[in-house]
Amino acid sequence: MEKTKKAYEIVMDHIKNQILDQELMIGQTLPPERELSEQLGVSRNSVREALKILSVVGVISSKQGAGNYVSCDFQGYLVDTLSMMFMLDQLDYDQINQIRLGLEMQAYALAVKYAGNDEILQMQEYVRRLDQSTDDDEKTMLDKKIHFAIAKASRNILILNILNALSEVMDIFISDMRREILQTEKRKGMLQEAHKQMVECLLKRDVVNGQKAMADHFDMIDKIIHKEL
Repeated sequence: MEKTKKAYEIVMDHIKNQILDQELMIGQTLPPERELSEQLGVSRNSVREALKILSVVGVISSKQGAGNYVSCDFQGYLVDTLSMMFMLDQLDYDQINQIRLGLEMQAYALAVKYAGNDEILQMQEYVRRLDQSTDDDEKTMLDKKIHFAIAKASRNILILNILNALSEVMDIFISDMRREILQTEKRKGMLQEAHKQMVECLLKRDVVNGQKAMADHFDMIDKIIHKEL
């Protein structure tokens, strides 16, 4: 026997179907609560419940005085979900590092195919500034910019959103990790060489050696975190 849908589920399915049919696009405003209530034959409370759920998972957002609109802010939802997993001891640094490695290796392979020369030149500038910087906060920022730029150059929005969410979780719960990694000259030099190799191989469209540099980078980070380097 088919399960009867709850009223809020009817509203959610209606909105999801409109997005699938491209009747609703990113940035487009949803009909008012009263209109949805009358159109779908459900109470306004059911409409509000559905909109609240869709907001929590990042499908829609709201602006004061402008109503609800399609936003697809899934990165915020991912950050919240991963943060809860971390707080409930379902996720630790090793797991974050493992999934980052897999995603960044794939992002690198895609970036070799799709990155424009202007993007790679910008990465080289980040590497140059990182090499010259003596400020811990600036070094942290530049390190993140290099990895973000590679992920962005992959042209894969899912990889980009997941990596950004993982980065935010790291910043929230392991706030001193990046400074710890770049603390000594030896560590800084080793990681800087990995950064240089990643970007140079990207310019040469050399995926094999570029991914090797990426793997070396993550291996060094893992050893630093576990006090092996």
